[in-house]
Order: sequence, then C-alpha cells, then structure tokens
Amino acid sequence: MSSQLKNAKKDPAVRESPPLFSDKRLEGIAEISRAIMEKNYLDDLLALIVSITANITGSKICSILILDRKKRELVLRACQTESGTYHQRSNTPIGKGISGRVALANKPIKVLDVRKDPRFINKKIAIEDGLVSLLSVPMSVEGEVIGVINCYTPVEYDFSNDDILMLTTVAAQAAVLLKNTELRIMKEIVERELEERKTIERAKEILMDRKNISGQRAFELLRRQSMNARLSMAKIAESIILASSFD
Repeated sequence: MSSQLKNAKKDPAVRESPPLFSDKRLEGIAEISRAIMEKNYLDDLLALIVSITANITGSKICSILILDRKKRELVLRACQTESGTYHQRSNTPIGKGISGRVALANKPIKVLDVRKDPRFINKKIAIEDGLVSLLSVPMSVEGEVIGVINCYTPVEYDFSNDDILMLTTVAAQAAVLLKNTELRIMKEIVERELEERKTIERAKEILMDRKNISGQRAFELLRRQSMNARLSMAKIAESIILASSFD
C-alpha cells in the first residue's frame, strides 16, 4: 500500500489529495505492455494486470469486469483481493451501480465512500471487505466499451487527476488486449470451420465415388456415423480421407 494511502485522512470533507500512484507507475505500465506482447492466455493476462495495478496503486482490491453483450451486464473476470467475499459480488447491469454507469457513459467515476453512496449496489460486500473509496474507469477501444476496471481503498481517499489518468492508461491497454484476443479467437474459429468444411466435402466426394451415391446421401452417412461414434463429422471425415490414402 502506498504511503500516500496509509496517511490519507478519513475526514469526508477532504477533497484534495496527493496522487495515489507512486513512482512505480511507468514501470508498471511497461510490465503490462510486455505481458500483452508476450502472453497468449487472456485470463492469465487479466489476472496479471489487476495484480500489477493493485501493487502500483496500493489498492485493497482491484478488479476487472468484462461486458457480456448479450446479457448487457458486467461480469467479474479478474480480481486481486485479500478475501474471497468480493468474488461473490453480483453481475452489474449496464447503467446500474457505479460500474454500470461507467460502462454506459464511457467515463470514469470516483466515489469517496461506497458504503454511503446510493448508486453503489454491493454495500454488504463493501462493509464486509472494508472497501471505502472507489475509482472506476471504462475499458474502451475506439469508443466501444469492453469492460471496467475498479480500484478500491480501505480508507477515504479523493482520487486525483493523475490517479484517473494512470488507471485510464491501464484500462486502455487492457481493452486493446481483450479486443485483440477476441478478434484472434474469432479468426481461429472461422479458419478452423473452413478447414473442417473442406475436410467434410473431401470425405463426401470419396463416399460418392466409392458408393455411387448422391452428395446428400454421403452427408447423411457422415452425420449418422458421427452420432454413432460420438465424434465430430470432421473427425469422421478425416478417418475416411486417411483410409482412402492407403487404397
């Protein structure tokens, strides 16, 4: 925890505070950048990001909530915390709570005391885990909100403009990471589906030629064998192609 945070006053009237983030901010951003370039697994990266962010901010809890587009709600995806209570938080609908408002407006929100703010919807968890002040910033790419990063402190703290800028930088990197990973996965799925279709078509041609049947009939045979063997049609097709290579 940073010395600024340890010395933060608990008086709610305090509105001016020194930057929460220490001189490790540039080193932390550089480490996140290296992780984005070197790692391939999204969950590991998000966990690393919240860990680094919590370290350089001195936050009691740092979390990443990812937007579920279909359900229109934010889902906890990564969290650095000293207790397990925060993991029990409910999903946040877009436009509801602090995080939901951040995602809807695509703008940061800071709260001096979440236990008293009527907009905060997880007050029980905040009380149990000793969460007080909150800085919530959107993760967005070219105006599209991907999720939200939250940083909580255990005492009242008025986040400075430097704090907001720092966390916004981290959030922007995390958003790029998520978007690029999503696009890569989508590309891999499309490419795999195209390859599977080609394999199935090749197997159909082999069956049509060997059994002198129509393409529809060959497809039905492939599907039936797939169901009986409890294997994908692509796997059945691969075995047919392999067997034909020995003829």
